[in-house]
Amino acid sequence: MIDDKSSPQPFLTWLLLIGGALMVLAFYLGYVLLNHNAIEPDKAEATTVALIATQIATLQPTLPPPTRFATVTPSPVPLPSSCAMLKQQQPTAEDGEYTIYLQGITAVTLYCHNMTTTPQEYLTLPATASGGNFSLISYPEGAIVTLYEKVRLNPSSLIIDPTNATFATLGESLAGYNAITGEQLASYPVITSDFAQATGCNRNQPDAPLGRANIDLTGTPFILNSAISFNSFGGEVTETVSEVSADGKVANLGVNGRCGIVQPSTPIQLIYQQP
Repeated sequence: MIDDKSSPQPFLTWLLLIGGALMVLAFYLGYVLLNHNAIEPDKAEATTVALIATQIATLQPTLPPPTRFATVTPSPVPLPSSCAMLKQQQPTAEDGEYTIYLQGITAVTLYCHNMTTTPQEYLTLPATASGGNFSLISYPEGAIVTLYEKVRLNPSSLIIDPTNATFATLGESLAGYNAITGEQLASYPVITSDFAQATGCNRNQPDAPLGRANIDLTGTPFILNSAISFNSFGGEVTETVSEVSADGKVANLGVNGRCGIVQPSTPIQLIYQQP
């Protein structure tokens, strides 16, 4: 008869089972730790790369937005309101007819003179069939006739300077008068007349012709200011004429006396009239 307490088989069986379980557990833990150590370098590398990228981004210079300059609109060249202004804009401009803008707006044709020195404006007076724009000194024996091709005109005020004789010439004839010319002029103290100035020297001869003057703006865009008036003076004035046409284009003056004179008593101001 065998005694069970003296047999070691059950104890060894349990010991083997526990040892196997520990071995499996140890193997599993080793596997997990091995895989964990294999993955960590990748995570560390990724973290390092991310940090480097962040540092690079931080080191990049922050550039300001590009400067946008305001668009400069070039100032338009002002229209020439005088010959001097036109000369500044066109340095090579010579004497001649040019478009000048009254008050910088209204275009008219004026003659620019003295363009190399002191530019001045003149209004060209178109020749008329009646031979307009003359001033005449009459005597019983004949007349001294001054013809005006152009008159000095201030483009700002539109006032004519009647004393400017730059484009005045002595006429050799005028209908109804025997013109005094050439060497005959030497015996006369006054041989030219201002624009729109009539002088009559009848020398006490009742039939002596009138001294006369004429303004004719036909063919220009101007008329006489309706406020224009005339006066007479001189020795023994016996007759005067001062007539302005209804359209303001023409004025006729006449006078006689012992050298009586009739002329404008107000500035000869023109008014622009739309053609």
